[in-house]
Amino acid sequence: MQAPPSLEPFAWFGGGMVIFVIVMILISVAATVIPVVLVFKWLGKNRAQRQALLQSGAPGQAKILAIGQTGMYINNNPQVQLALEVTPQVGGAPFQVTIKGVVPMIALSRVQPGSVVPVRYDPANPMNLAIDWVSIGVMV
Repeated sequence: MQAPPSLEPFAWFGGGMVIFVIVMILISVAATVIPVVLVFKWLGKNRAQRQALLQSGAPGQAKILAIGQTGMYINNNPQVQLALEVTPQVGGAPFQVTIKGVVPMIALSRVQPGSVVPVRYDPANPMNLAIDWVSIGVMV
């Protein structure tokens, strides 16, 4: 005579071990995918803000006072910290700002203390500033 089937939950799946393994795999995948998605979302948001600033920001010229390494690279382009003295193109007094930004590798020779680069900044918040690489012939 055959024994009646077990009524223990998940007995058909090896006592729940298969379910446990599947749940652990799903958690591992989520722990990997979610941070990657968030980073790409953040990068996209920053890029969109930069593009908006380059299109609608007030123009100016920035003299590079100092440059420093951050140790970070994005697509093999270094992120640097720049101390700038910005002279607005239309009125306004010069102001100093320190920013972190990615410098295209091809433009590193142009980003040296004493050199001048075109910038766009937000008149309401002059610390929100972007270097206008395209106007100096660097494709980004």
